Amino acid sequence: MNKMIAEERKNKNVNTERLHLRQKILKIIWDFKNMDHQSRFEKLHHQLLGTYPEVSKLDELVSAFRDLFRNKDLDGLKEWINEYENSRSSFIQSFIRGIKKDQEAVSSSIKEPWSNGIVEGHVNRLKTIKRMMYGRAGFQVLKNRVLYQW
Repeated sequence: MNKMIAEERKNKNVNTERLHLRQKILKIIWDFKNMDHQSRFEKLHHQLLGTYPEVSKLDELVSAFRDLFRNKDLDGLKEWINEYENSRSSFIQSFIRGIKKDQEAVSSSIKEPWSNGIVEGHVNRLKTIKRMMYGRAGFQVLKNRVLYQW
């Protein structure tokens, strides 16, 4: 991937704006509103899928996992695990091991209609503010940042 980026930067006809290819790939993979990912990958770089077929496989894996939640397919979780647990990617194997360790919670999150994502987002925001302010200011400034959405 780095070679492809270097070649694009050497090409005089291309805009000299820095390419953040990895971030753009991840943005496409996580976009569930516009599902035409293959053509977007081609538009991003014409040799991307030919050089890195793993990008297509990762896109397929993420999409299949997302469909489990969208369709509330609890039986599909076992099939999904069986299909992807022998992947060569260590991060995918680690992800699947984590799912297996907490199978009950993952199953509940698939079948239940509610989510704690909003609460987790607020906790993440509070922890970020706390880390930014550690040792720098008093309680009043911390309180203002929390209350007024910094």
